[in-house]
Amino acid sequence: MLKLFDRVRVVLAVVILINLGCSKKQRNDGLVSSEIRMDDISHVPEWLKLNVDEVFDLDSLNVWVPTGNFQTSSLIRVPRFPRKYLDTELIKNVALRDFQISNLADETELTLEAVKNEQISAQIALGSKNDITGLSIAVSDLIATNGNVISQKNFQVRYVKYLPIQRARSEYDWSPKLENIIGEGVSGNMAPDIVGDALMEMKAIDVPAYRAQPIWFTLKIPKNTEQGEYEGAITLSSDQYADRKYKLKLIVNDQEIPDSKDYKFHLDLWLNPSVIAEYYELPLWSESHWEMISKHLKDYASRGGRNLATTITHEPWLKPWIGNSTRSQIEYGYHSMVEWIRSENGEWKFDYKVFDKYVALAMHYGIDGDINAFSMAPFKDTKQKIHFLDKKDNLFKDLELDIHDDMFESLWIKFLSSFKEHLISKDLMERTFLGFDEKPEEDMKILLSTIEKTAPEFLDRIMIAGHPGGTSYATNLSISYMFFPEQPLEHKAVVPVIPTIGNRTGQDKRTTFYLCAEPAHPNALTYSPAVESQLIPWLALKYNTDGYLRWSYNNWTKDPFKNPVFRHNQGDDYYVYPGKEGPISSIRWELLKEGIEDYELYWVVKQKGKVSIESLNKAIEFATRNEDGRYKTVEDLYMSRSLLIERDKNAGPLVSND
Repeated sequence: MLKLFDRVRVVLAVVILINLGCSKKQRNDGLVSSEIRMDDISHVPEWLKLNVDEVFDLDSLNVWVPTGNFQTSSLIRVPRFPRKYLDTELIKNVALRDFQISNLADETELTLEAVKNEQISAQIALGSKNDITGLSIAVSDLIATNGNVISQKNFQVRYVKYLPIQRARSEYDWSPKLENIIGEGVSGNMAPDIVGDALMEMKAIDVPAYRAQPIWFTLKIPKNTEQGEYEGAITLSSDQYADRKYKLKLIVNDQEIPDSKDYKFHLDLWLNPSVIAEYYELPLWSESHWEMISKHLKDYASRGGRNLATTITHEPWLKPWIGNSTRSQIEYGYHSMVEWIRSENGEWKFDYKVFDKYVALAMHYGIDGDINAFSMAPFKDTKQKIHFLDKKDNLFKDLELDIHDDMFESLWIKFLSSFKEHLISKDLMERTFLGFDEKPEEDMKILLSTIEKTAPEFLDRIMIAGHPGGTSYATNLSISYMFFPEQPLEHKAVVPVIPTIGNRTGQDKRTTFYLCAEPAHPNALTYSPAVESQLIPWLALKYNTDGYLRWSYNNWTKDPFKNPVFRHNQGDDYYVYPGKEGPISSIRWELLKEGIEDYELYWVVKQKGKVSIESLNKAIEFATRNEDGRYKTVEDLYMSRSLLIERDKNAGPLVSND
């Protein structure tokens, strides 16, 4: 009897071991870990699976290069649920060809071309009709024939995370509806619509059956890299399938772009440190808060961030809200970096400790351009709430003033006089501008009159984002792209944009353009076609502006991964996502940097004089000839880059993915 019991126990143990082994290799649909899969979809309709089934040729692992060209593969968003395209669709819109799937052969060689000191991104996508678990990627060193090495440490491997698509209040108010923006990169056919954007750095992930998963590679070319060809390999591993290994070739050209701190391109994003405290639940201006601010400033600086947005009042961006009230146009709002204090005898004093520390920290990371102080008057309104500490009863209070009130002028005269003296004492006066966002000209006349009475030095340090008519008083002017040629508001411009830019260039005044939740195209919203993010800096070349502005770098919702919209079109409020250890990048953020690098490369080769003016002009033409990414082939950016790179005629083909 005991022997029989032992036999049963052995058999059971073997069965358990077999099942454990199988569970690693064969996990049923729905059993992949929701924590390490790149979407939050709990159910996929059968008809949507059928779409995917039609394009997954293999019953095993399907692997392909988005666009079919590793060099341009990062310029589309890979649909989570890819589909088959009809010939009539491809004839009508040739850009859809970039989304077709062609499985890679085992002997495929993936080729990239770059210049020194730049980063380049690329994608491989994969998927299966079965669950994939434990997906991980390895990249080897890249080695030249002469033995030179580009270490694998220069590679960053991330997985594209998919987010839900949500409608915004602004679509009913003033901005384009998402139906006029989204392209083929958004998938789900309302069941639900999702889009890949956040780039997650993880050791391994799971991929549910009937879904595509892009792998995002970013390679940073060291500036001391020697020109030549380097070879290595990319290996894909998973629990279910044998490893896939692909040769990787990198062609490094002789050109070199400058470090980000020396970029010619003027990038002006308005980073909000208040949101960082609110989202991470950190005490405002505590050491833990400053530590997290540092990580975001460093990230902003890595793109060549120049200007620094500061707040001298609470909530400079107020908008009408429920119940005839006003509130910040973002979920968390803005705290002032200057504390306003009314003493017991009614005198006003101002504490600049936070302002000073923020400016010093930004300078530490190389953000040493203009300091824009927002704002004497709130966004598009004449009423402002002054948040202050009343020493009489030691309580914080709000004082609401209209710019037409006598008290508004007297109070701001006191502040500007104090602010000017403080900036002079800190040697910051020459760098500091008074910032205004989309203020009507009639309001600006009142504000400028107040400035002239107490601190006329600021009249040469006015920063305006808005209408081209602001050129008459703005040293730093950012013009809404809506007023540019062939854009919806071109006919409403008080003065034409192109002559305005030309005149300002001759007067050595800075001019940028900005995008917000409009126009529909080009843009860098969460669901904008990816190619548009890299296109944006090329528009600065086309129109001869100094760079690009966007009002927000990090104005997150409470949960940007599940509820990504507060009021404005999705992604208008933030380029990056909040991670446990700091900012998580996005497809938009990476491609904006690479577009800025294109801008820098353009000026490098132009100054060398080795590329003809005709080729330079053609490069701009190709890059910008279609600003609607839904119908733009990525070949446009490929040709533009090719025209900027001096290539050896005997170097062979640029790409060999077939």
